[in-house]
Amino acid sequence: MTFIFVLLAVAVIALIGVLATGRLGELPEPVRDARPDMKFGNPAFDVVVRGYRMDEVDQVIEELQAQVAKLSDR
Repeated sequence: MTFIFVLLAVAVIALIGVLATGRLGELPEPVRDARPDMKFGNPAFDVVVRGYRMDEVDQVIEELQAQVAKLSDR
């Protein structure tokens, strides 16, 4: 009986390994969300090793430039 439980445990661990490596099918590519979180109406950028995530900062700068252009057209 112990032998069956050991085989079952090995099979479960092997199945988890196969699933984790993606050999049963590819996972879809993750979608990057470049928008920062908003706290109290202000952007709260994610902090990384060398400062803030530049894709989030670039996104906010583009939005602010669009708002300035829209207001200057009035």
